[in-house]
Amino acid sequence: MFLKTSLVFVIIGIAYLSLSPTETIVVGNDKISHFIAYSALMFNVGLLTFPKKKSFIFGILFCLLLGILIEFIQHFVPGRVMSGLDIVANSLGVFIGVIVTYLLFDRIILLLKKLKLH
Repeated sequence: MFLKTSLVFVIIGIAYLSLSPTETIVVGNDKISHFIAYSALMFNVGLLTFPKKKSFIFGILFCLLLGILIEFIQHFVPGRVMSGLDIVANSLGVFIGVIVTYLLFDRIILLLKKLKLH
């Protein structure tokens, strides 16, 4: 339940920050923000889907498509622009999220079980 709830918050956070009409929310380098957000998204999705290969691949595709879809929608939001470099940063974040999932899955799941959050 904890991972599903955190996933909802990550998706809502990404959507809110990406689709707000002004750029005043952005702190620091925009591409780094995209990279971190989509790494966190993929890691969360990975913790939910990793043991099942088909689900994990679907999760990767979901994260990649979400990044592309949000960039497309930004074209219609005042003060926002669609950016290919943002899509690259999102995709690199997903890629790193996959690697982090592979490296930390067992440890994080064990920790969540000890904390009774899984």
